[in-house]
Amino acid sequence: MMFAKKILSRRLLLAALLSWPLASGAAGVLDSAKLTQLNGKPAVFAGYQGKVTLVNFWATWCAPCRKEMPLLSALAPRLAARQVKFVGIALDQPAEVAAFLKQVPVSYPILMSDGEGIALMRTLGNRSGGLPFTVLLDEQGQVLTRLSGLLSEAELMKALPLR
Repeated sequence: MMFAKKILSRRLLLAALLSWPLASGAAGVLDSAKLTQLNGKPAVFAGYQGKVTLVNFWATWCAPCRKEMPLLSALAPRLAARQVKFVGIALDQPAEVAAFLKQVPVSYPILMSDGEGIALMRTLGNRSGGLPFTVLLDEQGQVLTRLSGLLSEAELMKALPLR
């Protein structure tokens, strides 16, 4: 009985800790992540701060990700006028991403994860590690919402804090 209470208490404590917002904000976590441009040069996430930012984690081998990319690419220029930035973070090999982007060009920057992308997503709230995973950040880099799976335009527009 005592053992069961200790396990339950630990599970409740862990659940509470996982539900707390990140103290440094999601942008701080992304700033410290090892991200690169497609050409291999280091990328700094700080350039995407200051506006509402949609961060989309994806991979070329992920069918829902591939289906979602044209929608995000069409929305990015439309929403730029409303002060929303888009950035993709690929959890894949640079050659695969480059080949995919030749077939399906996108209108927003794509960054590469250094192989720790799954851990980065989990830190941002994607406990399952599934793709695609989208995080909306406010102007200060705090998480507004997390969206898992293939997005629809209606779902995304509802989640955005547009004025």
